[in-house]
Amino acid sequence: MAKTASKKVASKKPVKKRVKRGRKPGAPNMSEAAREYLRENPSAGPKEVCEAVEKKTGMKLAPALVSNVKARMFGKKPGGKRGPKKSSGGGADQVSLSALLDARDFAAKCGGVDQAVAVLKTLDKLS
Repeated sequence: MAKTASKKVASKKPVKKRVKRGRKPGAPNMSEAAREYLRENPSAGPKEVCEAVEKKTGMKLAPALVSNVKARMFGKKPGGKRGPKKSSGGGADQVSLSALLDARDFAAKCGGVDQAVAVLKTLDKLS
């Protein structure tokens, strides 16, 4: 009696229909309603725009939506991220070569770097 090999058939998953996202055809465009009001009143705040559009059209807008629409219309205001701070010019990496050579000569005359530092500290106290 021979065993028959059973083959497993790969089951196909049912294909889901793709659902279109976004607003339905003929539905009101909330962003456009906010844009229209902002064209007439560019200094209006988000809450003011929401209230005015709701009175005019009956659509409830979120203040966040109005803020995004307003930002895209009028651009970003200056004062966002700042770059790295510029150094004031007193950093150790901005010492000229001639100053380094003079410091080396001064340290040699004092008998070493430690003695030169001690002389400079004493000079600073006198000033």
